[in-house]
Amino acid sequence: MPDYSLENDVKQVIVLFSIAALLQGCNEYTSEPRPEVFTLDNIDRLVAEDILIPEKLDPRDKEYRYKSGSADLNNDGRNELFVLMQDPYFCGSGGCTAYLFDDKGSVLHRMTVTETPVLLSNREHNGWKDVYVWSDGTLRTLAHDGTSYPSNPSVAPAYNRKLELEAARQRVEVQEVFVQDGYDLEQVVDVPIFYPAHSYQFTFKHYGDPDNTYHVSLNMVTGDMEMTTKALATDKTESKN
Repeated sequence: MPDYSLENDVKQVIVLFSIAALLQGCNEYTSEPRPEVFTLDNIDRLVAEDILIPEKLDPRDKEYRYKSGSADLNNDGRNELFVLMQDPYFCGSGGCTAYLFDDKGSVLHRMTVTETPVLLSNREHNGWKDVYVWSDGTLRTLAHDGTSYPSNPSVAPAYNRKLELEAARQRVEVQEVFVQDGYDLEQVVDVPIFYPAHSYQFTFKHYGDPDNTYHVSLNMVTGDMEMTTKALATDKTESKN
């Protein structure tokens, strides 16, 4: 009879060798000592060593896209780091895989079927802030159970902020500068990871100021509103004869 135990041992050795070779390659790729504290400035190292390498993916093969953000979720004075992978390897029809790290680089939580926006709530459960993520067609509330956040956001309770969004829109619409020839009021949906859940951004144009776009940030908890202008991009490309 074939010695299947020997065959399994050989397979195991090959797998271990492959992982070791990949880790060695990564160490050459990131030859500096591992940071004692991780921030958004060095998060590339964390993604390479703690997300890609464990999946046997070489970070040198291509650019693996991701979005990231940081916030102190448990009020200990240290920021946790959230990484939402965007590469097709980590994504399916329902969303992508996300990771939550502490600032030492330890994986705290891993969750699937997650999309943006990823918003930070004012509410807390078990000493951790609630997080809202888009999953399965709606915002979902991720409440910490004392051990972890839900690993599958698609089954977490839905969170509806449509009424607050409409109230925020109306606050902008009654501003004098918008009443006087403002138009094309649109919500900015591409906001940073851990953007405050009760804050909203809008843009609009103005017939009396055609060279600028108006940007409005509004916090519905404090009532604070900030309005700035940004020059519209102009096409300065000259036609060649």
